[in-house]
Amino acid sequence: MNLREAVNKFPLFKSLIDDLQLAYNVSRDMLYASCFLSDKKLLEDEYYNVSEMLKLIKKDSSIASTLHVKLCKLRDIRGSLANLSNYRTLDDIELFEIKSFSINIEELRKLCKTHRIKVVDIPDLSPVIKTLDPDNTSIPMFYVYDSYSSELAAIRKKIKKANTDEDKELAENLRFEAEKLEDEVRFKLSETLREHSANIQKAVFAIANLEILLAKAVQAFDLNLCCPTIDDNKIEYKQLFNPVIAASLQKMSKKFQPIDIILYKSPCLITGANMSGKTVILKTIALAQYLSQFGFFVPAKSAEICLVDEILTSVTDDQDELKGLSSFAAEVLNVNNIIKAVKSKKIILALVDELAGTTNPIEGTAIVNALLKILDLHSTCSIVTTHYSDVDYPVRRLRVKGLREITDGVKITRSNIGDFIDYSLIEVDKSDVPHEALRIMEILGCDEEFLSYAKEAEKDKV
Repeated sequence: MNLREAVNKFPLFKSLIDDLQLAYNVSRDMLYASCFLSDKKLLEDEYYNVSEMLKLIKKDSSIASTLHVKLCKLRDIRGSLANLSNYRTLDDIELFEIKSFSINIEELRKLCKTHRIKVVDIPDLSPVIKTLDPDNTSIPMFYVYDSYSSELAAIRKKIKKANTDEDKELAENLRFEAEKLEDEVRFKLSETLREHSANIQKAVFAIANLEILLAKAVQAFDLNLCCPTIDDNKIEYKQLFNPVIAASLQKMSKKFQPIDIILYKSPCLITGANMSGKTVILKTIALAQYLSQFGFFVPAKSAEICLVDEILTSVTDDQDELKGLSSFAAEVLNVNNIIKAVKSKKIILALVDELAGTTNPIEGTAIVNALLKILDLHSTCSIVTTHYSDVDYPVRRLRVKGLREITDGVKITRSNIGDFIDYSLIEVDKSDVPHEALRIMEILGCDEEFLSYAKEAEKDKV
């Protein structure tokens, strides 16, 4: 899977990628083509490079804007390079593009040297500049200079004199000769540039890589993300938060409550009443895993990640590709895909939200128990959320704490109820299940008669 496929699959990830500061077209294309990494060495190298860029930004925040300004000047010259590699003679626009690019690259190379930026190796393009700027003007424009050909220079002088003498026929004949000589110059320049094409190509992608690393470091700095470490056996986050949801809450003068969570190579069952944030927990864990395995820092105070081959989810709003099916049918097909992947021996992070929540409790409980058993038998790092109380398969269980103790005089309403929910996770046994639905309904102002009947029915079941 590449990053383009990942952002199309997971909207929260797309939101963070869209916010990256990437001015150079090649950088964005290169980032979107980057792969979901399960190679520990490659990931650690990427984390190291982002860390180095982050150190520079923390030391001097102006370096990011200085580099960004320089990067904004770069043109995408891949088309010109393709023509060069196909043995075509470049025209003046293409020669200008390569000259301007090379001048900007040299400025960036010197800037990196000044600030001791060593995360990328930018080749020396001064021979290219010398080829396209024989008069050493350092002006980012291209012209077939007289210094390229003494014969051309002599003809141009004759053209000037013929124009002065108003000898139009002679001037026209001389211009035809000059154009032939200019084409010869362009041909020779293209031949010379072809000798440097490997270095130019290398510079194109080195600078793109530099901008990607810079963008990742700026994002880490702005969002207070941390560098993950890689563990072979578990995923663990301290103070995990969702930067997209946190930014949305901040606009409403609210705060996102971070959570601590640890997952092993076995299923974990999370219980909690509706509105207790179980779905957000799953999406945040998926987001952090995507970020980490594409070489980004993650939204937590500290993070240990276990590398997986694939992240598979079954979350309520993940059913777009299965339109036309009932919610239960779509959910079952998603879960069946998870089971197929698990049985194929892939290393999976599986995240399943409120499995079989739309079917009757007896069958729903049986389905949840069955999935937990398969995930357990195949040692799958996974979370399944539920509000069913009769799930009895022996797995590790966590519960969202839920509504806090409310002091007298404090009024909870539908607009502020989120402020009174504790989203932290606690380890529990089978008997500890949430019973907060009726209380939440009461807070939300549901019909009193409706609530009364519900309370009576609950007492009859106890």
